[in-house]
Amino acid sequence: MGVPGAPGIVAPLHFGASIILTRKHTPTMPPSAEPVESRGSVAGTREASATCYGFEVRSPLALRYLRPGSGVPLIVTEAGDLRIPEDEPVRRWIPRPDHPFEADLYRDEGLFKLWIKGTGWYVIDPTVPSIQVPPDAEPVSREERLWGFPAALCFIQRGDLPLHAAAVEAGGRSLLLAAPGRFGKTTLAGAFLRAGHRVLSEDISCLSGLQPSVIPGPAMLRVRHDSYERLEFPGTERIGADADRVHLALDERAKGNGAAVPLAGVVLLRKADGPTTLERVPGPDAVQDLWALSFKISTEADRIRCFQAVVSLADRVPVWNLSRPLVYAEIDELVDTIVTTCLSDP
Repeated sequence: MGVPGAPGIVAPLHFGASIILTRKHTPTMPPSAEPVESRGSVAGTREASATCYGFEVRSPLALRYLRPGSGVPLIVTEAGDLRIPEDEPVRRWIPRPDHPFEADLYRDEGLFKLWIKGTGWYVIDPTVPSIQVPPDAEPVSREERLWGFPAALCFIQRGDLPLHAAAVEAGGRSLLLAAPGRFGKTTLAGAFLRAGHRVLSEDISCLSGLQPSVIPGPAMLRVRHDSYERLEFPGTERIGADADRVHLALDERAKGNGAAVPLAGVVLLRKADGPTTLERVPGPDAVQDLWALSFKISTEADRIRCFQAVVSLADRVPVWNLSRPLVYAEIDELVDTIVTTCLSDP
């Protein structure tokens, strides 16, 4: 997994929320978590050896979204006393109506410190690797945020490429369902689950190796209330809900293990008012979309790293454009079409 000894260049995800450099800003200490109505215990039982994104998690905390397996140790603990950075953030995510995510990322004495509104502070050392999580945050939201930007900052240190995409496995190979927020990634991944396939990740996917593969991420789905009410999600347990989404944990049968799955291709999701179409995209034409969905910061070295990784991906795996209206009626048939078209070649 990854490239041992790769340069320690790390970057925040560019996910559709506006990201800008800003003037002086000092957030307060962690605000209370967004309300999550939990059903039953959210602590769960962690396997003796359990992974996420190829990291074997070493933690005193009960975490719900891990899969069986082994890997490079990742230490996850609660943060102690925190010194709020006085410098300006290297990136700020500004919320907007279709993407209400607000966060600030700092570099501070060799560490990354990430403040997320509604959850609190994460302290990340990608070289250990280790992540400190906010001690007083609601546990479901806290873990879901843990497996977002903080974990990605660690696995990029290995030389892996993060993309804003869901990932599914069918017939021993994986497909990326790539798009910004609110393009139907999670709902489509849930349709793959209903069809008997496996969900490897639902929002951030980790790509590894010269012959690309997907390393499974957190075993979860966060589905919108209308999707949850209209569709079935077998192999899941509802563990919470907030105003926007229902939070589902994959059960033991649906999780599978944390081993990497060879990547068969990338499906770029696009909204359309007309009929559904699935068309192959030449590799060079796909680079711009993949670039927009990848990690990068405004340093020359990191942009070079990211661009090289994206070009390599587009050169090695097929890419398709899936244009469709976001309707439920034909979503299960759409899974069959994607599998038949995108996994037809060995």
